[in-house]
Amino acid sequence: MNIPRIQIQQGYSKIGLETTRGHYSIEQPRPELNMKQEPGRLEINTEKSKLEIDSRKAWSALGVSRIAEMNDRIAQSALRISYQNIGNIASDGDRMMQIQHKERAFGEIARDKVFREYPIEICGEPGFDNVDITYTPSKIHMNYVPGSVTFDVKTSKPVVDYYPGKVNPYLIQKNFISISVTGQSMDAVI
Repeated sequence: MNIPRIQIQQGYSKIGLETTRGHYSIEQPRPELNMKQEPGRLEINTEKSKLEIDSRKAWSALGVSRIAEMNDRIAQSALRISYQNIGNIASDGDRMMQIQHKERAFGEIARDKVFREYPIEICGEPGFDNVDITYTPSKIHMNYVPGSVTFDVKTSKPVVDYYPGKVNPYLIQKNFISISVTGQSMDAVI
């Protein structure tokens, strides 16, 4: 006997996807840098230099000196001459005391005194270094104050753009159930 058979076929649905990838666009604007620099300061203080020239000895050697200096020189020469005269008087007295030598001491002493000179120096002593030069260099005081540098930085946030991807689904095959009967048909109720 030929029993009928039921044959069932089932098909699942098939879906296709068409996708486009999403992407980012990132831009970073450059930062702005503002820089200020104060100039440094250099302070220089100087004292005056000093040049001293003392030419009194040179003028004195030329016979052109100050009155006070000339009077002082004459007084010192007169004192020296007076000491010499005192010494000469003492030695002349010793000479005159010695009459046993039978010399003409009185005449010779008188003749010497007539022609004796008493030089008084009015001019100073000549020399190659009669001009005294003194130079005092100036002192320099330096003070440096460095300048300051200030930075002002302005940064910007990055610009981010996102372009989302696209998904397009489509149906390739619909789902189905197919039922078929094979063999003899039976219309019997059991």
